[in-house]
Amino acid sequence: MEEEAKVRYYETNEGREVSQGFAGFQGNNVLLLLGAVGLSLILSQGVDNLNYPMWANLLIMSLPVVVVSAYVFGLKQGKPVSYDIELAEWLIIKLTRLNYFSPKQVEAMKLPWLENIKAPTRKTSIDGKDH
Repeated sequence: MEEEAKVRYYETNEGREVSQGFAGFQGNNVLLLLGAVGLSLILSQGVDNLNYPMWANLLIMSLPVVVVSAYVFGLKQGKPVSYDIELAEWLIIKLTRLNYFSPKQVEAMKLPWLENIKAPTRKTSIDGKDH
């Protein structure tokens, strides 16, 4: 009977375990989506004055959202924190054929206090073993 009176505790899905998101975007990536939608709304005002057909207006206005979505889902979300930056640096290095932003040839430094030091000589015995 005492076992029936005990309260049993079960783990629940707490708020700290939930990832916040909107339309597939998570965390700070939602801010990028909001910025792209805002830019699309600004473009809608300018595109209306160009007298393009409706499909062209929609295509132009959707470009910011499409570009941001491709960037977030391709390079940010689900990847390590600096994945996009490191990929951009790697592409710059490969495309420009730079040697990691350093000179291709490095001159040896001449240090006056090291010039007088000679390499130590090894003593060997008659049988050829080092001491």
